[in-house]
Amino acid sequence: MFLRALAGDRRGNITMLFAGGFVMLAGSAAFAVDTGSLYLEKRRLQGVADAAALSAANSQGADAAARSAMAANQAGDASIEKLEQGAYSPDSDIAPAARFVASGTGGNAVRLTVGRDVPLFFGKFLTGRPTARVSVTAMAARVDLASFSIGSRLASVSGGLPGQLLSGLAGTELNLTAMDSQGLVNADIDILAYADALRTQANLQGLTFGETLATQVPLPKALAAMAAATGNSAAQTALRAIAARVPPVTVQLSKIINLGPLSGETQSDPARPIKADGYALVREMLEIATGKRQVDLDLGAGIPGVASTKVTLAIGERAAQSPWLTVAKDQSVKLHTAQSRLYVDAKVGGSGLLSATQVHLPLFVELATAEASLRSVSCPTPSTATVSLNVTTAVGQVAIGDVDAAVLGNFNTPVAPRRATLVKLLGLGEVTGESNIKLGGASPQQVSFTAQEIAAGKTRTVSTNDLAGGVAASLVRDLDVQVGSPGFGINLSLVTSTVGTVLQGAAAPLDSLLNDLTGLLGVNVGQADVRVNGVRCGKPILVG
Repeated sequence: MFLRALAGDRRGNITMLFAGGFVMLAGSAAFAVDTGSLYLEKRRLQGVADAAALSAANSQGADAAARSAMAANQAGDASIEKLEQGAYSPDSDIAPAARFVASGTGGNAVRLTVGRDVPLFFGKFLTGRPTARVSVTAMAARVDLASFSIGSRLASVSGGLPGQLLSGLAGTELNLTAMDSQGLVNADIDILAYADALRTQANLQGLTFGETLATQVPLPKALAAMAAATGNSAAQTALRAIAARVPPVTVQLSKIINLGPLSGETQSDPARPIKADGYALVREMLEIATGKRQVDLDLGAGIPGVASTKVTLAIGERAAQSPWLTVAKDQSVKLHTAQSRLYVDAKVGGSGLLSATQVHLPLFVELATAEASLRSVSCPTPSTATVSLNVTTAVGQVAIGDVDAAVLGNFNTPVAPRRATLVKLLGLGEVTGESNIKLGGASPQQVSFTAQEIAAGKTRTVSTNDLAGGVAASLVRDLDVQVGSPGFGINLSLVTSTVGTVLQGAAAPLDSLLNDLTGLLGVNVGQADVRVNGVRCGKPILVG
């Protein structure tokens, strides 16, 4: 009876339901309160980690900088679980997880993991632990930029040769004096300030610098903008004179200047200029604007020790997608010089046995393309920044031999110098000769610049070391001289030695001429010239 009555008794149900529900309520409270607390703490800790990573990526002492940033954000109870320095690539073709590569020290990026023990409220009754560990990871990278150019040799102004070359490329007589040319050589043009001036000259307000350079603008306005962008009065005079005489063709400067990551800029920074040699910039501009790539120069008897000199210079098209000057952050951009051919047809006055005649000395120089790319940028601080380039010199050949000057400009056809007739003597026939030297330079060489050298506009030269001396001197030394037919009573060894003596006397002045001519092109035989035009130490940004 009692048991039957107990089974039917419904009193106390609420108590039992409450007891069971309380456990669920506590669990829900623990989940809601503690999960919310952990989430908020994780977000706060992520901000601390981001600030610490940014600070570490911009400091030589990454660990100390990260701890200082954490203390400044009142996160003294948090700890650094892991700090890695390395290199970060923003290349979208690389999987996000693989874009950071730890290297132990240095590099341009930091990956930082920060953790903290967070107190639990209700959760400690369920887990038996008073705290839960929260960890977050932040990654920051600094994008450092360097601007560099290939074919940056500062021309040595000798007589009117620099002006003659520019006149030949312009297709019209520019009437430049030696002082005008020297002013251009001495003038450094800030490329971003130039883009700003060009925007004004061509009425392109509202465009970025990259868009400005990509616009077809009249050549006279492009040159006038250069005059506005330089403070060198001699260069201003020369540039205005050139602008008044060049044909009214258009030029697209992005073909020779690649601003890369700075293309979107709209304001120049005088404190961080990107400088370019004024003469070289005019030369490159005329090449792409007028299309004149073969220049004939008659130097007459203007070379000491040489009776007459005629020069034919042919410049090939620059390699596709290869500007003359670029701003880069990695090795993805490669600069190439244009192929070039140079033929010097010289007549040298004879002496002794050859006093009644002249000796013909034809010099042929062919240079393939040289290459430069950015190897690394190191930016501990702007004043201690260094930039390294990989530079490969131009392979090619130099020769004493006859060539057809009409085909020099066809770079799809190889030029094979022929044995040259050096002199014709009555009763002796022809004295012929040939000499040929192949140039190496297949492997890249590393070239480094300090911040001081960059600021000073220093040019570095990479050499193949194939020539023991000058071009003409090396060729004359190895010259194979032959006499066509024996003459009565003539000592043939005397003839060949006399020819050799005459040519040796002309070698030094002709080497000087070759150095001047190739220097005006920014190259030299067996060499490549490079210049770092500017460096910008980037501000770190969050990545990953």
